[in-house]
Amino acid sequence: MIIERMSSWTKDTWTHGMKFVQDKKKKGKVAFGILAGSLLASGTVAGGYVYQSNLTTLYHVSVDGKEIGVVDNPDVIRKWLGDKLAAEKKKYPNLALGFQKDIMITEKQHYNGQGVRSSDILKKLAPIVHVEANAAQLVVNGQTIAYAKDQKTINEALYRLKASYNEKKPMHNLTAGVENVAAGQAKQSVSGISHITIKEKIQVEKKSVAPGQVLDEVQLMNVLQKGVPEQKKHIVQDGENLWNIAPQYGLKEKELLAMNPGLKEGTLLQVGDKINVQALAPKITIVSKQETIENVVIPYKINAKPEPKKYRGDDTIVTEGKNGSKQVVYELVKENGKLVQKNPIQQKIIQQPVAKVIIRGTRVKPSRGDGHFRMPSTGIFSSPFGERWGRMHAGIDIATPIGTPVYTSDNGRVAFVGTKSGYGKVMMVDHGNGYRTLYGHLDGFVAKPGDIVVKGEVIAKSGNTGRSTGPHLHFEIHKDGEPVNPMTYLR
Repeated sequence: MIIERMSSWTKDTWTHGMKFVQDKKKKGKVAFGILAGSLLASGTVAGGYVYQSNLTTLYHVSVDGKEIGVVDNPDVIRKWLGDKLAAEKKKYPNLALGFQKDIMITEKQHYNGQGVRSSDILKKLAPIVHVEANAAQLVVNGQTIAYAKDQKTINEALYRLKASYNEKKPMHNLTAGVENVAAGQAKQSVSGISHITIKEKIQVEKKSVAPGQVLDEVQLMNVLQKGVPEQKKHIVQDGENLWNIAPQYGLKEKELLAMNPGLKEGTLLQVGDKINVQALAPKITIVSKQETIENVVIPYKINAKPEPKKYRGDDTIVTEGKNGSKQVVYELVKENGKLVQKNPIQQKIIQQPVAKVIIRGTRVKPSRGDGHFRMPSTGIFSSPFGERWGRMHAGIDIATPIGTPVYTSDNGRVAFVGTKSGYGKVMMVDHGNGYRTLYGHLDGFVAKPGDIVVKGEVIAKSGNTGRSTGPHLHFEIHKDGEPVNPMTYLR
């Protein structure tokens, strides 16, 4: 019996084995005379000749120990296997190829034996026997990402990926975080970031796969940099439709529709709808650490000395503040080039800041008047309260140059700042006790709506706006909504 074996990884030569089997038979006793013995001897020789002349050599074909048929000519099987392997080698000349099954051809002698047609055996072999490639499998956090022809190819690709984040500073330990890296690779360093690692656990394992699954160097780098496609949900925003969502994920509208069977080309999307999309998701995170020096401003402090005799907001500057500066060394931590942490590790003061010193009033401004009014400005009385030119003059006029300070006549809160017909620019102050004062024909404002103002505080500048016969301040006092003669209240 001759056994011809095709190993799972095809070599250039066949492996042969030979086993001889001999049946041991018991010797019989001599029961006949010379004639009988002669006849017996001649009969044995004739019988043996007949048996040998009817022996046929057949070849048993088995796959992974299971016989699939017997042929009388193994050359057809050998040629089919050889052609199949040669065709794949032509397509993938750089890969180590072989059959994924253990194929065995066993030669045996059969009495009046007859084999099946070789074509029938080939029909059985075709669907179960395939060529595979010896490959290196890249595993990231337990998930297979890609296949390459060998571990060296993967190690070099990971090295180039990390080096792509080089930022022209001394870089060491490029291969940290990569398991199964060759000893020579581990000592390499290039000019770049001070420290680069891979965040995930990387493993490289041996695997046999279909040749088409093995990536070349360019394809492998593309997978490492961009990642592998993953299904995710897109939440529809205002103004979005299938036409402008698809390009966001590198898809065509037809591909997007195929992922969402419930949608059609004319489907109107609603804000908040969730649709299936496919996006590239990088599986490897390159963590880079880099030191950088920055000049940082040290803001000056404000030292406020309380003064109970001054109102709040009435501050006096004693010493102007001045910012200082310092040099800070930061450690920048980036993931795939994006800053995720900025950690200060040391600093040096360049210039100390100078504190700003102020005297700050602490006295609370009263928002309620006492009912005693002071003169709102300096100048000459030019028109009294009462009938004038056939109509009511609801206040008094004080002739004064444009820009003369206008003071609030009593404590209160600014209720209105703006313009009124005939009055020009106007300010009104509510004194919280039923009284309001009006200041008209102003040139500009100092106080703002809502400000609390105390008696004698500058709130505006006199002017000549609105219907006016010359620069002056028009002043009114209203009690419970009705104008009264200011001269009765002024002190």
